[in-house]
Amino acid sequence: MSHTALRAAATLCLACTAWGATPALAAEGESAWTVPVSLSLVSDYIFRGQTQTWGKPALQFSVEAAHTSGAYAGFFASNVSDHWLPGAAVEMDFYGGYRGKVADTLGYDAGLIYYTYPGGNWTDSVFAGYNRSNSLNTMEAYIALSYEWLTFKTGRNLTEYFGWSTNNSPTNGGFFGDASAGVTGNTRGSHFYELNAAYDIAEGWNLSGQIGRQVIAHATGLDINYYKVGITKALPEGWSAGAFFSATSEPDAYRSYYSLNNGTSKHDIAKEKFFVSVTKAF
Repeated sequence: MSHTALRAAATLCLACTAWGATPALAAEGESAWTVPVSLSLVSDYIFRGQTQTWGKPALQFSVEAAHTSGAYAGFFASNVSDHWLPGAAVEMDFYGGYRGKVADTLGYDAGLIYYTYPGGNWTDSVFAGYNRSNSLNTMEAYIALSYEWLTFKTGRNLTEYFGWSTNNSPTNGGFFGDASAGVTGNTRGSHFYELNAAYDIAEGWNLSGQIGRQVIAHATGLDINYYKVGITKALPEGWSAGAFFSATSEPDAYRSYYSLNNGTSKHDIAKEKFFVSVTKAF
């Protein structure tokens, strides 16, 4: 996923990653740091094609400190749903890395992101026998290359994939939409790759697109292709608004997914979805 100032996302990506200027010393009297902050409301928090809020709205906050050398560090927060992320109500991401350019039109970005869910643990799953203690927290390394308005990004999990294991997400019991789907071993090493586009079509108007694939290590029936297209309009005083359409390959495993909170509610985690966002940058 490409991480923009507010992912969910995702919009989310979006670990909130944006291309910076070519590393250089700050001009005399100017700060070597920039610290953009944004607050956003999205009608659904979609991360790599999957809703993190059970189809409900999310309020998201992002802040990033970027140095003229190319180094950066940031923080992202959003509400999430314990129907999908057991015991979790909030996601907080910490990330950092280095970005720059090797030519006017060619850029790079490499870093780490740590997804955390305070209080979240698979012990909070309502399904007895599928709730052995296991943290949802996940570490991911990523690298991206950009050319003009195109960006290719890939990343790999250095920990288990959001705590998925042969206990809580096994075959023949972990996914009601497809009994044969599930985790067969350690999900560390799960990875994604995606191509993102962002093109200014007119003054204040940006057209974006995304196509990607998430691969779950040592699993069957859980890999997913995801797609997104959208348009964003810049508004006065740091405001912007966007409209997006998200779609996936919709693996059967994610259809009629039973709530991990109550065991009775169902939701199609990866269904086609139109969503909107409103953002204020400070």
